[in-house]
Parts: sequence; structure tokens; C-alpha cells
Amino acid sequence: MRPMLGRLFHRSSPLVEADPSDGRLSVASGKALLSPHQATLDSTRSLIGVPDSHWDRLYRPMFEALAGFVQQLPASEAHHHAGPGGLLRHSLEVVLEAMKLRRGALLPPGASAEELARLHDVWTYACVSAALLHDVGKPLADQRVTLFGADHAPLGQWSPTDGPMGQPARYYRVEFVARRRYRRHERLTPLFAGHIVPAEGLRWLAGEPEAMDAWLATLQGDYEEAGPLGAIVSKADGLSVARDLSGGNRVRMPTARTKPLADRLITALRHLLAQEELPLNRRGAAGFLVGEDLWLVSKRVLDAIKEHLAREGQTGIPSRNDRLMDELQQHGQLIPNDEQAIWTCEVRIGDWVQRLTLLRLEASTVWPDPERRPEPLEGSVTPVAGSTEAEVPDQAHKHQTAETSSTTAPVGSDRQEVAPEVDFNDLPLPYDLSAAKTPTQAASASAEAVHPSTDAHPTAGDKAAEVDDPGLRFVSWLKENIVSGRVEINTARARIHVLQEGLALISPGIFRDFDGACWDKAQKRFQKLKLHLKRPDGTNIWTCRVAKERKQSRIKVMLIPEPEKALGVTLPPPNPAVTLLTEDGGNSNSKEAANGQAV
Repeated sequence: MRPMLGRLFHRSSPLVEADPSDGRLSVASGKALLSPHQATLDSTRSLIGVPDSHWDRLYRPMFEALAGFVQQLPASEAHHHAGPGGLLRHSLEVVLEAMKLRRGALLPPGASAEELARLHDVWTYACVSAALLHDVGKPLADQRVTLFGADHAPLGQWSPTDGPMGQPARYYRVEFVARRRYRRHERLTPLFAGHIVPAEGLRWLAGEPEAMDAWLATLQGDYEEAGPLGAIVSKADGLSVARDLSGGNRVRMPTARTKPLADRLITALRHLLAQEELPLNRRGAAGFLVGEDLWLVSKRVLDAIKEHLAREGQTGIPSRNDRLMDELQQHGQLIPNDEQAIWTCEVRIGDWVQRLTLLRLEASTVWPDPERRPEPLEGSVTPVAGSTEAEVPDQAHKHQTAETSSTTAPVGSDRQEVAPEVDFNDLPLPYDLSAAKTPTQAASASAEAVHPSTDAHPTAGDKAAEVDDPGLRFVSWLKENIVSGRVEINTARARIHVLQEGLALISPGIFRDFDGACWDKAQKRFQKLKLHLKRPDGTNIWTCRVAKERKQSRIKVMLIPEPEKALGVTLPPPNPAVTLLTEDGGNSNSKEAANGQAV
């Protein structure tokens, strides 16, 4: 029996095609196009958790409009979801995955429990609509769609900016733009929001500027600027893409002409190895065959592949090596190092020893016939453990899952935590469809009725001091967030970790969370308060080692000794995954100083 996930994301057969051999498809209604995806829609609706009135006014019209807009267009020519209906299926999958991730995210970040309650539904709507729209610019950027009438006579090209395909068009045929500009479709996405998102939904989003800003940044692919909302949609997009690319034989449009990039890369690699343009198994070689693994010197080999394809006159080859690695990894051609493509290894041939960054492939990928393989390396290739040094990744770059836990998680794991104070399912919706007041007014009234403010009010003198000193404001913000539970501690994405030696504040991340624009001033003023412990060399930034499942990384922190006494808060036990390093001298701070971080 196939697992539920497989049934949920089954590849639905496209609707009626006018002429499959020609790639001509029939224009259909959004409702009809959604019919094969009812299981995905039902699961999404249950995660959104809104009453029928809100679903019918805000959500269902958006899904139907998106389906009617993209029809049975593909999501790509030769990559993921490349068959008829691929763009719609991909969009719906991304929404479902995004809603799973939404359960484990506190939006907006840093908000109080009352604000989280008041804004829960508008951020959910931002998440759903951004995920649904994220690829809607592709019909304009990457495709050319010709419309035909009932008599199959051509009517000209469809202009997506004018709205969905309408009368008198009855059929359409899609072709692909040569030499498409990478990610151009993301910049175009906001152009189509008005054709798909109901006016009431846009008005709701516009009433909350922070949600609207994150939403627009997400639509345009600026995931770092979008913050956690962008991280959710980016992760959901990657999950859908990876699932499709790992699904075996994939259907493509009859009009597709481009051979998948991953196939072209492997073909070029085979040629270069066969012609010995990439030497193997010797000192200074480009690759090493050990057992069933082929290890390739990453930059040297990828540069050689790009040069070879350029000599052949092939187009559409990315200039950046990280994109080539992504392509190979998504198609399962590389053996990953955790979530990365690169392995750092020690290569030893006799008395010749080098540490190299390598790609790892199964030998059968290049030589399906074992009889044609070269002789293996007379030496060894040994992965180097703990070779990665990096700050704990920011939410916009770290893949997360929707599973929740209330226990301490090692930094770098994929667990998230949900604030326990508020049960969102028991709250009335902040968007009152029947009320005459604006969405913002309705939201505020609902929040006050359900959760009257209980925030402590500092004295006038305290307020004045905090206004003048961003360091004091940071300390007050830090204490309030710890006491209320709004800030994560000892989790995979936390900026705060409890150590035996004190409270470690990831720098500059925690200060950026406090004030993204003037974080450096807040950090410098915080240092003037002398709440933190300096290093023996007089600098402020400590290094911590983070133990992960199969590797180690390092983070830079400021350390507050005796934090419960200094801040007047209660903290959880120390995180066993994080260890303060005390014997690395002052060199660990040189990079931070070079990057403008206060030390």
C-alpha cells in the first residue's frame, strides 16, 4: 500500500487535451481544474481552520482564480512539475507544505501573546496567498501561450497582465522562451495578485503593514528580507520540488525542447572523463574513484563542465557553481553531506596529502557498466569531521519542519517550538466579514475582547531612560521576551542558549532581532552596561562549539554571567549541545571585526 503522503500528492491526470501530440489544451474553469486536487485542498483547508464564511469569501475564490489563471501550464520546461498541469499542482503542494510549517512558526516574530492572537489569521492568509502566488509570474517570464478559438483558428498570444484566458479562447498551446532570465518571474509576481487574491483579502493584508511588507518581499523572492514568512514559503517550495524530482519518470510538455540541465551536466562529465580532460586517481587529479564512490574536486570539475558546454554552444547554463550543485542534488545525482553538496576530505596518495572540497557521486552514475570503470585509487579519501564553521543559520536560510517539541533540541536540528500560551483554534477570527469597520479596527477590537492587555507599565523615569539608551531598551526587551516565552531558548533556531558559564546571546543575530536598522548601536550601548563577561584578551565576543548529529559548527556569542540574577528571570537548564570555547585566543574575533561587528 502506498503511504498517505504519496496518495495526497498523486500526479493527477490532466484534463481534456484538444490535441496531445500538438500540446494543445482546452481552456477550463478553475473549479474543474481543481477537481483532481480535492484531497490536497481538503488537507490545506483543515490546517487553515477557518469557518465556511471565511473560506467561501477569502480562500476558495483565490484557489479557483489561481487555477483558472494558470490552467494546465507546466511549472518548468525540463525541471520540476514539467508536465501538463504542473504549475497548478506545484502551487497547491507549496501551500499545503507552507501550512504545515506555519503551525510551528510565531508570526510576526517578537510579538506579544496578545498580538500573536490578534494577527494569527492575517499572517496565515499572507502565508497561503504568498505560497499560492509564488510562481504565477512564469507564464509571462518563461512561456509563450498561443490562444485558439472554437474552430481552432489562432487568436494570437495570451497576455497574462490582462487577466486569465477568456472568451473567445477555447484552446491554448504553450511554448518556452529561449534564454530565459533566471528568477525573473519572481519580480513579476505582484503584477498578478489583483487577478487572483480577492479585494477583501488584499485590503486585509494592506491593513497590517508588517504582514504586507513580508508578503511582498516573499512574492518577489527576497526571502531574507521577508523573514520567517519567506523562510516558510522557500522551504515549502523546496519540498515540493524535491518530491517531484525524486518521483522517477517525469512527464514533459510535447512542446518542450530543452534536455534537463542535470542530464546535460552528467553527459558532459562523462565526456570529459572519457577524454581524460579530467584526470583521475593521481596526485593533483580532478577526481578519485574509491569503491562505489566517485569523488570530484568541486570547483575544478564544475568549471570544466561549464566550459565544455559553452564550447558546444549550449545555452541556459548557469554561471554560478552553487546552482549547478543544486541542480545535481535535486535530481539525486550527488550523495549529500547532510543537507550540503560539498564534502571536505583528506586525500592521501602515498606521502601526498591534500585537504580538498569534493562532490560525491555513485560511480554507476558515470559508468553504468562496471567493466568500463577505471582502476580504483591506490590511496584514500577520508571525510573530515567538524570542518564547517558557521553561525547557527538564520530562519530565512535554515530548513525547518512542522513538528513541535517542548524539549531541549540540539542547535542545527529540525525541530521547532510553538508558544503554549495561546490556543488559536479557540479565538474568534480578527477579520469580520460582516462589519463595516476596516480590517485593522476589527482586528484590534477582537484582540481587546479576547486578551485585554496585561503588560506591565514602567515608570516615567524608566521610560525616559530607555528612550535615550538603546542598550537599556534591549535589556528590557530581552527580559520581557524571556519572561513571556516569546523568544526561543536552546532550540535549533534560537538566538539564546543557556550554558554552564551563563547566558549566550548569538551576536549579532539577537541584536538584529531587536532592531534590524540600528542593531549595532544597541549592541555597543549594551556593552557599556557591563552586564556581559569579557574574554581574557579584553574583547567581547566568545566562540561556542555546536555539536550536531554528524558534524560541528561554531557560533559567536556575548555571555551574561549569572543571568537569572542579572536579568531577574528564570531560565531552563543548560543546552548540552553548545560548549563555550575558552582556549582559542583572540583570533576568533578578527573576522567579526572585519565585518563591522562590535567586539
